[in-house]
Amino acid sequence: MQADPVRRMAILGGESSGKTTLARSVAAQMGTAWVPEYGRQRWEELRETLSARDLLQVARQQVEWEDQHAASAQVRASGWLICDTTPLTTLQYCLFDHGEAPAELQALARRHYALTVLCLPDFNFVQDGCRRDDHFRTQQHGWTVARLAEMGVTPLVVSGTAQARLAQVLAHLQGAFAQRPVVRATP
Repeated sequence: MQADPVRRMAILGGESSGKTTLARSVAAQMGTAWVPEYGRQRWEELRETLSARDLLQVARQQVEWEDQHAASAQVRASGWLICDTTPLTTLQYCLFDHGEAPAELQALARRHYALTVLCLPDFNFVQDGCRRDDHFRTQQHGWTVARLAEMGVTPLVVSGTAQARLAQVLAHLQGAFAQRPVVRATP
């Protein structure tokens, strides 16, 4: 089986830590696509705590969206797909809300990404009607750090303003993946 030529970048972090802003910015700078967070969309549709079964479906859909985006000509041309969250975050919600998670969800949460970016919760929490609170954001961050360590994943930790975070990701990509340009030329 041939390896997928598309590298996937996972952007993780607690609620209100700048993941979506960073995903959009990195994708725009690299001339590629980003995969939005399906779990948020599903929660906004239902406006209730998702069941473990719902969360398993969220993780499946997130992976399906990744695969659909990875097949696009734009992503194939750039070689990168930017993922605003992963099934690891979905597993976190399942464990926090239900105390357990289906085996399939646990397996999906162990997906490999070429680069995992972890956004620090280092600016004021913004309540948008969907999020819990700053205490939960801090719990999420600690849980994510611990799970990534258990998985042997060393994330690129980004902090500061949206512009600073973008610069940190792009600088890392230029150093770590220098054999193949990752930032599109600007006119």
